Amino acid sequence: MSGRAAGAVTAIRGGLVEVDASGVAVGDGMRIRTRGGTLDARAIAAAPRCATLAPFGSLDGVAPGDLAVVDPAVLCLPLGTPLLGRAIDARGLPLDGGAPIRGALRRAIPVAPTAAERAAGHGIFWTGVRAIDGPLPLARGARIGLFGAPGAGKSTLLDAIVRGSSADAVVLALIGERGREAEGRLRTLTPRTAVVCATGDRPATERLRAAEVAFAQAAALRARGLHVLLVVDSLARVASAAREIALAAGEPAGRGGVPPSALAGLARLVEVAGPTRAGSITLVATVLSDGPAAHDPVTEAARAQLDGHVVLSERLARAGRFPAIDLPASASRTAADVAAPSHLRAAMRLRAAVAALDDSREARSLGLDPAAGDPHLARALAAEPPIDAFLRQDAEPSPPLRTLTELCRLADRLE
Repeated sequence: MSGRAAGAVTAIRGGLVEVDASGVAVGDGMRIRTRGGTLDARAIAAAPRCATLAPFGSLDGVAPGDLAVVDPAVLCLPLGTPLLGRAIDARGLPLDGGAPIRGALRRAIPVAPTAAERAAGHGIFWTGVRAIDGPLPLARGARIGLFGAPGAGKSTLLDAIVRGSSADAVVLALIGERGREAEGRLRTLTPRTAVVCATGDRPATERLRAAEVAFAQAAALRARGLHVLLVVDSLARVASAAREIALAAGEPAGRGGVPPSALAGLARLVEVAGPTRAGSITLVATVLSDGPAAHDPVTEAARAQLDGHVVLSERLARAGRFPAIDLPASASRTAADVAAPSHLRAAMRLRAAVAALDDSREARSLGLDPAAGDPHLARALAAEPPIDAFLRQDAEPSPPLRTLTELCRLADRLE
């Protein structure tokens, strides 16, 4: 086994391993030699004669006295084009039944671009979803969150964006998914897609590591000049894994039971995405949002860190509309940077009409006529069927020209 000797395992607590060792630095890759083989890990805390390791796998078979060594190769994977068309776990092992993945090994630790390396948005990121591309235009390199309760259609919308996107490559991070859902995603693997998966039954350390590997893979592709779509399902489960690790390491819980380091780690990952002079990473991540953001530190932090929010409505999902996007509650902070003025004007008219229809729903359900004396609402009510038809969509992606043509036609009716 390669690497320099570091010390022996002294304790296993809460999914972490304590080692009696000197010369270990935070972030070092480690290998633990057990009776049945080896276990990869990373040092997350260090003291003069001890270190705490986060293992990338099950602790079954690890015992006090097992030897741990520092081995930088633990954190290295064949990032970039070798992973396209493949599905791997957090350690880089194939999940698709294919051969071991070969390629030059690179340190799989995601690092955010410096201010000098960043660039402006590279135009509109077309998703193929009319309800986004029309009223919520996104920039290439934007960081977008899909917010919604369970069953609102977040994963279904993600799949539609992957199918219809204009990206050169797709990196799909499946974090904490149920095994059945992960298997379904693996069956749809395409040559331009790399999948990194850690299902919900895997240890928190492995789930967090899978997210890091996915961000590192996206950054490696961006460095080659590609526009990358990085899909994370879900960001909330990444934060949950970081929370478990921090609490196990003895960090005190913060507001809402979330240790500060978990939210800081989430921010570091999100900052990896974005446009650079070489290429761009557009991040689209699901965020479980079951209540007001003020009562959920993860949702609140995600809203602050992301460039756009696509909010999904349980009411619309129950009514059978796909995608169930709540337009008045959603926003794109990058729209003004990339969309033409005519596009922005049409988007504003559509959003205003949908907001007026939503505000008048209760009055209309009582048999009242809220449009009396309100020409804006009257035009919105007259255009409600075509608005609904525009916002509904089946699995077929909508080309940009068709989306813009239909949006402008709707906006003319609302003028």
